[in-house]
Amino acid sequence: MSELIDYNYKIIVIDSDCATYYSPTACDFYISLDEPLRNVYKLNLIITLLNIPNNSSLNTPLNSIYVNLNNIDRLIGKNKTLVNDTSYNINAFDSIIIDSTIPNDTSNTTIKNDFHNSDTIHYLNPLQPQVARFNIKLYDKNNVIINRTAINRFIMKIGVYYNNKKLLRS
Repeated sequence: MSELIDYNYKIIVIDSDCATYYSPTACDFYISLDEPLRNVYKLNLIITLLNIPNNSSLNTPLNSIYVNLNNIDRLIGKNKTLVNDTSYNINAFDSIIIDSTIPNDTSNTTIKNDFHNSDTIHYLNPLQPQVARFNIKLYDKNNVIINRTAINRFIMKIGVYYNNKKLLRS
């Protein structure tokens, strides 16, 4: 990694309100970058925010919402099917856990994951030669894409380490 010492760093904000959706009903969307980033080798998750209506089916204490970012599997969760009690993996970039202390005096709840440690850094192997957009899918605990009516807004801020110089491979 010594050739990556001369890196660039950008903070990217992914906001569902500014995204392009693949479907009018599913939380499956993307944001395109104005200028593609080359040789992306590290992502740093800074913060995730999720705003949901209090009457949403997701609004259950300790319920998990899984975030798929460009199909990067940084997190592995386990779940059991209700049919035959067998376990299966849920692979995701991150998860948001609904807090059990949700106030009842407002119509919406915002859940915040604020990251301040090295566990949020993910090295890409192999490095991505070009990243022109970020694809996001939000899944429930049953590994089903969440319906858009179940959330109001999703925001993720990530730091992207990249090097726009050509790298020589030996």
